[in-house]
Amino acid sequence: MTESLQIIWHYLPALLKALPTTFYLLIVSVLIAAVLGFFLAWAKIGKNKITKALSSIFISFMRGTPMMVQILLVFIMIPVFASNHNIDTSTWSPSVYAIIAFSLNMAAFFAEIYRSAYISLDYRQIEAAQSLGMGKVQIFRRVILPQGAATALPNLTNMSLELMKNTSIAAVIGVYDILGRASQLAKNNYGVGQMELYMTVAVLFWLIGLIILSISNAVTARLNRGNPANRKRSLFGARG
Repeated sequence: MTESLQIIWHYLPALLKALPTTFYLLIVSVLIAAVLGFFLAWAKIGKNKITKALSSIFISFMRGTPMMVQILLVFIMIPVFASNHNIDTSTWSPSVYAIIAFSLNMAAFFAEIYRSAYISLDYRQIEAAQSLGMGKVQIFRRVILPQGAATALPNLTNMSLELMKNTSIAAVIGVYDILGRASQLAKNNYGVGQMELYMTVAVLFWLIGLIILSISNAVTARLNRGNPANRKRSLFGARG
């Protein structure tokens, strides 16, 4: 037991040093995906047949193919496309390609979450807002956004946690998050201490996940205040 603790204490600084990479990939990708997902959902819900078809195909492809394949395609295809248009990508960090791949992947899932949240809206409240003379912007800001956010946030959080656990895939293009760093350390030491390494990584991911879930749950509860239809919904009822 003492020896295991010594191994954990020895490797912990190196693991924590890689933690910002995990957060960087996660936060930037989620922010971009949140915006892209909104437009994809808007296109799929809309009446324009062309944009609806294109968004449906994109969402189906991104949800139906492995993320590792997607990140490799992005890593290979973007430089080829850029060189054909005289764009220099030689100085691009591999993290850029990882973020692009993660953002596109998450945008497809976020779009479906947004769409489901929109479909589940209580249209009686929208009709009531219209009867009060509210414009489209006011209705969106005061009715659609609060209700939709309360419904979508638990699932958005779950998908974000899934991405956090999958950022290690970026190692295939040379971007090492905390799990990738642990694998490097285990390999460099011929497997010595690998049980302690991976257990430390598991605990760190677990603790970070608990913090994110707690924050999301608090925000969801706040959004649900005054909304009887959503008041009983709880983040911890969803898959974490």
